[in-house]
Amino acid sequence: LQFLYFIVSTSVIQMSLRLVYFPIPARAEPIRLTLTLGGVEFKDERIREGWKSLKAEVAPKQLPLLYIGDKVTGQSISLARYAAKISKFEGKPLYPEDPLLALEVDEFVDYVGEMTSVISASFKIEDQAEKEAHRAKLVAPGGDLYKWLSFVDAQLQKSKSGFAVGDHLTLADVFTFCQIQPLRSGFLDGIPVNCIDEFKHIRAHKEMISAIPAVKSYYAEPKIPVYKVFQ
Repeated sequence: LQFLYFIVSTSVIQMSLRLVYFPIPARAEPIRLTLTLGGVEFKDERIREGWKSLKAEVAPKQLPLLYIGDKVTGQSISLARYAAKISKFEGKPLYPEDPLLALEVDEFVDYVGEMTSVISASFKIEDQAEKEAHRAKLVAPGGDLYKWLSFVDAQLQKSKSGFAVGDHLTLADVFTFCQIQPLRSGFLDGIPVNCIDEFKHIRAHKEMISAIPAVKSYYAEPKIPVYKVFQ
């Protein structure tokens, strides 16, 4: 079975991969960084125009999209998990083969995913002043985003290794790093750049991940200004 898994994994990696998303981190960044850390070759296609025509073609799928050969796949967290399953970093899988550890990684990723959905909902608010006021409440003590940040910080505090799950880098770390750090970028109106300053375990986790040579290399020359938060 292990030999069969190796054959299947190898054939998957050899298929051409093309990731399509907007030129921002958001939902695609965990996929990009996971594939990069795993040394998996892929085309990182960042579109500025043409989404409407593409949307009609792939509906009801939404960006990001991952083209695996001639197959079109969607759902950002599912894509991140897939990327982790075909990626290894320093000889260890970014998605654990052990079912229990895999469950813990999934759980952590889903927690962070729920946290980011809180801020995503604010994009639907059309009035700018109302949007900023709403976001300010989210990150203030007692706010929904503040509660999630507190929860993630507490989970990281329990770790003996510093990693989100287990004793080595996994998708849980990549997802946490990629989804939380943009909150302090200043590009989200109403979210102060010091919003995670009090969460020392999140900050320590960021420093640990950004110090990994492969991560440092990937963000050495920021493709866009917001990437500076990953340095």
